[in-house]
Formats: sequence, structure tokens, C-alpha cells
Amino acid sequence: MPIVSCVVTAEPEKGFQVEKELFEIPGVEVYGGELKKEENAYYIIIVMDAERYEELEAIEKKIKSIDGVLQLAVVEAHFLDEFEKIEKGEIVPGNPFHGLKKAEKEAERMWLGEDDEEGKEN
Repeated sequence: MPIVSCVVTAEPEKGFQVEKELFEIPGVEVYGGELKKEENAYYIIIVMDAERYEELEAIEKKIKSIDGVLQLAVVEAHFLDEFEKIEKGEIVPGNPFHGLKKAEKEAERMWLGEDDEEGKEN
């Protein structure tokens, strides 16, 4: 199970509301927030956990969409359990490079000028 500890930075006047909304997100544990007036920011310590990395990305997206969130900074990440499940064949990871060959071919066509009308006529 991937586990990631993070610091959420929020606008000072919205920090408490952001903290309350974080409590409502499945897979997020809130360990507390604090207003730092001298830095003009509200910091919230959280831990995210999920069965797979893709689920963590969805949680991250949800957190970043909360009104008042300025930044989500990863402090520490642990993915060993997920790697072991991949090795055992219990889960199959998504392929982040699934479109790479197509992108390479398109870039090559553009480089050779095959994407414009003039290049096609010659």
C-alpha cells in the first residue's frame, strides 16, 4: 500500500476550512494544522494512503481542487508494498509511457516537415 506524508499549504484565512474538507476525503489522515502569521500561510500535515499509486494521484487532484489550497508538498513516500505486489503478479501497473511510440512518430513527421501541406505535395 503506497503511503505518502505531505504538507498542505493553504491561504491563511481559508486554512481551517481546508483542514475540515481534508477530513472528508477517504484515504487522507489529518494530523493537524497551524497558522504561521509570519509566513502568511496555514500548514496542514497529512498522510495519504491507497491500494495503488493511481489512487494517490486521484486523491492529490482532489486536494489541489479545494478552494484555498496553495500547494501540496510530499515529505516522504513509501511504495514498497506496491512493488512487491507487482513482482508477485498480484497487480499490474498502468503504463505511463503507453503513448510514447505514437508521440515519437508524430514528432519525427513534424521534424521532417510531413505534417504541413507543402511537405506532403513535394
